[in-house]
Amino acid sequence: MIKSILIISAVVLANFVTAEEITDVSELIKHLDDGIPKILDKYKAPGVALAFVNGNRIVKFRSYGFADVVTEAKITQSTMFNVGSISKLVTAWGAMQLVAQGKVGLDVPINQYLKRWQIPNSEFNVKKVTLRNILSHTSGLSLGPYVGWDSPEKLSSIVDSLNGDNNGAGPVELIHAPDTKWSYSGGGYSVVQLLIEDVSGMAFEDYMQQNVFEPLHMKDSTFNIAEKVINKSATPYDDTGRVTGMVYFNEKAAAGLQTTPIDLARFNMAVLRNNDGHYNGLTLLPEKLISLMIEPAPNTNGRWSMSYVIDAENNSLGFAGFNRGWVSLSRSVTDLNFGYVILNNSSIGAVNNEIDSFILSTVKQRHN
Repeated sequence: MIKSILIISAVVLANFVTAEEITDVSELIKHLDDGIPKILDKYKAPGVALAFVNGNRIVKFRSYGFADVVTEAKITQSTMFNVGSISKLVTAWGAMQLVAQGKVGLDVPINQYLKRWQIPNSEFNVKKVTLRNILSHTSGLSLGPYVGWDSPEKLSSIVDSLNGDNNGAGPVELIHAPDTKWSYSGGGYSVVQLLIEDVSGMAFEDYMQQNVFEPLHMKDSTFNIAEKVINKSATPYDDTGRVTGMVYFNEKAAAGLQTTPIDLARFNMAVLRNNDGHYNGLTLLPEKLISLMIEPAPNTNGRWSMSYVIDAENNSLGFAGFNRGWVSLSRSVTDLNFGYVILNNSSIGAVNNEIDSFILSTVKQRHN
């Protein structure tokens, strides 16, 4: 089950890196090499992979434990993981390209762009549901988590899912007034998936491949979970350490991304700066829109931007993902121009929590 529980909270980010950058992680890695095997043993977890970035460089990859416990297969740089709700964060960058191209307005009623399905009438004003408030989870749309399906044969379409054919989550509806409060909505991102398809004329997974993955050189990332992707993926385990099957989603934008530690680290760098002081994400969006995407959004108590969860105390942007058999985390510490991802092939979220807390406390102690 997807639980979009996030480890990080929110903030106004500086436009430029102001603290000493982290360029050497060798001492940190020594501590992780000692500590992470103990964490895996403590929780009886199979394995975990980490990748670290500085500016526009991947500086280290590390893995511990196994991609498959029975065969003792190691986790490599090209081992694939499902990253759950981090899919939403990646999707937001694709949707914002339609804004940059003038094809979608952030504050235009989103129903104006939808051709195959419309947000149904409600006691609340449907015309106030926009891309801006959907991305920041302030639209009032329903549905937090999706549970997905155990077999790809049960998949149908995003329209069917929006109408309620989604293994129990229910139809997407407007359940409270837009722009009044934050309420996490996976359903909102299903609407964004439909928006991308209806406006671009492309299948969602093809659009994301062309407009996000290829420009960022994410060569091993996909929303199309074919058999060859399963073969390249780690074996997922539940919270008791038992093997569990892959979960499949019509709601790909909300939960369906399969990627590698290195590829997710490349995405992590989008909000970091290159040697010229510019966002690495300029290959996708103009600087003005990137800055807009990462500033706190209204009605979120300063805890969310358009998609990112932001941490005022630690100057970081990030997101976490939870699906059955998978837990993931991406954090970009903007004042240090440094980031990392943690991918775990089990449902044991405490593994990621402990590793994330240790990394963050260690780097902040050294560089504050």
